Amino acid sequence: MDTPAPPAGPAGPAPEALERMLAAGRDGALLRMSLALAYHRRADPLTALTHLEKALAFDADFSAAHRLQGLVALELGNTAQAESAFAKGLEVAQRRGEMQLAKELTVRLRRVAKSRSGPHN
Repeated sequence: MDTPAPPAGPAGPAPEALERMLAAGRDGALLRMSLALAYHRRADPLTALTHLEKALAFDADFSAAHRLQGLVALELGNTAQAESAFAKGLEVAQRRGEMQLAKELTVRLRRVAKSRSGPHN
């Protein structure tokens, strides 16, 4: 009894449509990630983070959720949380053979470390 996905707008499904799916009992990692992306696009990083945490509670090996969690944390100025999310995502990506994501997260971790060490390093 799969319900069709909500119609996607130019930037993906609206969070309201996804929230209706959640209210109907269709909770899971992918729905939570979709909600996080929708709220991130709406410039609501705190709600996006809440959904990312729930996505990762469903699937701790959801490397893309770790990546987005790190990006949102950076937007909020929380470099420690961003670094932690990127590091966990990197570990998962390497273990699962997601080499492109592993490369991206390696670069992001390097940039976070550089920003933490100051502008002169």
